[in-house]
Amino acid sequence: MEQKKWRILGVPFDLGSEYDGTAAGPEAIRAAGLTRRVKHLRSLGIDIDDLGDVEPPAAVDPESTPTGVEEMMEYAPTLVARLEAAAEGGAVPIVLGGDHSITIASVAAVVRSLQKQGVTEPSVGLLWVDAHPDFETPGPHSTNTLNAMPVTHLVGREVGGLRQLPELGPRVNPGDLAFIGLRDVLSEERQAIHELGIRAYTASDVERIGIDAVCREAFAVVSERTDAVVVTFDIDVLDPVFAPGVDYPELGGLSTREGAVILEHAHQLEKLALVELVEVNPAKDPERTTLRVAGQLLHRLIEGPLL
Repeated sequence: MEQKKWRILGVPFDLGSEYDGTAAGPEAIRAAGLTRRVKHLRSLGIDIDDLGDVEPPAAVDPESTPTGVEEMMEYAPTLVARLEAAAEGGAVPIVLGGDHSITIASVAAVVRSLQKQGVTEPSVGLLWVDAHPDFETPGPHSTNTLNAMPVTHLVGREVGGLRQLPELGPRVNPGDLAFIGLRDVLSEERQAIHELGIRAYTASDVERIGIDAVCREAFAVVSERTDAVVVTFDIDVLDPVFAPGVDYPELGGLSTREGAVILEHAHQLEKLALVELVEVNPAKDPERTTLRVAGQLLHRLIEGPLL
């Protein structure tokens, strides 16, 4: 397998969340050890570079519904262009969030990159590693925040007019989407997953089947019929014992070792086009445990399996 080229890009956007703080994630992850790790990995001959951050807009309307839609529509043209540029020359962007709404732009950027390569009808597989499916719909019983709805948008459903923006038009076929690590699923999300036939593995499935078997099945789902794959890793998929610095902690999560195995599988995937690590909130991580774990996980992604 040809050695990958990695390009780190910070996306300090938390305007799609009901909480402040994840916008500080990219810089805090770097300061907690990622920058040092990048220098070490470069000394080993790995092609890796940090391209800095894509500065987000100011909050436009705190009363808009869903929260963050207007800001994302303003941010998306610049963000998609920067992500697309980061992928030039076959590089794999590593996106540091930020809240989980940014995946909307990441998928769009990968589609545009494929189109530039001459793929006429690009198909992107999406591996969603998260305690939550983020598949809510706007309404009175919803969180009404954009970071609770990116999957809703990506499978083609309407979320606050986002699809009016050309940059955010691309969709993901539900058959090319898989979840790993779920343990907090709303009834409407459960119904949508079943209706669309989306492959979903709960944290209990990981314990029962084993993380390696889950990865083999899930990566096959997202890669077999697609041109490229996006892996998005919400750090709250890990148990709060390992990653307390998150806005939506859920007990009974994955271990750091299981998280590392997922990213080692991603490293070995030839169709890997982009990886995200999102929802780290340094304000809720006073001991910097989550920040250090984030750096360790990204190290495994970049370097690959130990043996």
